[in-house]
Amino acid sequence: MAISPEHQIYAELFSDSPDMAVEFLRERGVRVPDYERSEITSCDLGHVDPVERRSDVAIMLRGEGPDGPLDSLMGVIVEVQRDGKERKRFTWPEYVACLRSRHECPVTLLVICPRQPVADWYADPIPLGHPGFVLHPLVVGPKDIPVVTDPATVAASPALGVLSAAAHGATKKDVLDALHTGLDEIDPEKAAKYIGYSLHLLDATDGQKALEKLMMADTFEYTSAWTESLRAEGEAKAILRFLSKHGVEVPEEARERISRCQDADTLDTWLERAMTATTIDELFDE
Repeated sequence: MAISPEHQIYAELFSDSPDMAVEFLRERGVRVPDYERSEITSCDLGHVDPVERRSDVAIMLRGEGPDGPLDSLMGVIVEVQRDGKERKRFTWPEYVACLRSRHECPVTLLVICPRQPVADWYADPIPLGHPGFVLHPLVVGPKDIPVVTDPATVAASPALGVLSAAAHGATKKDVLDALHTGLDEIDPEKAAKYIGYSLHLLDATDGQKALEKLMMADTFEYTSAWTESLRAEGEAKAILRFLSKHGVEVPEEARERISRCQDADTLDTWLERAMTATTIDELFDE
């Protein structure tokens, strides 16, 4: 099943910043144990059968155990949903149970929905049939994402800044001001990636035009072509990250071809293919 670039960007934001998922859980009253580090773990939750069981993001919170080594304290499964799918009500309990069995610790499900009607649709509990065995998805829609207007907050958590811009940037210019100023304080390569994500998620909205206008004000040498170049750079980096994440070997020649590409349609095609490609040839297949 093809995964949209928008879907993958939201998943990448939580892969980049797993602690952000923890904050959303705490805001919903979930008791999260004190932990020393958060880390991304395998999203492959399959069995021996051929049916794919893969969550969008799987996070493990680890802390000091009684005998010294870091123990698994809690797991978090993050799922991104852009539309309502009844099938998810059957697969999500399996995701939770598989990760719990693998790491022998509590596991919580967090569902991120870029559209509020979809978030409302998924908020209903999922009864599993056994008495008292009910899964209550913790759902985050646009109204649950904070309005970030402090550039320092964006600099400290760029992923949260992008989430805020995607949810509120089309109507709240101060959110875009904070994103623009905050990203100017971090590593330029990372800033380019997050600007690329933001422009993609704000595509064809007043927010996209407003963000481009802010970038234009940076220097008289700015042109709209530069914005496209920056967006292309961010998308190219995302393609390379996805290929690496899936264990695809990328020769230097292929890496340069991806990094130098400025054609938006080609990059969009490659980005979609990168989500399922197992070889570099599958990415470039005409």
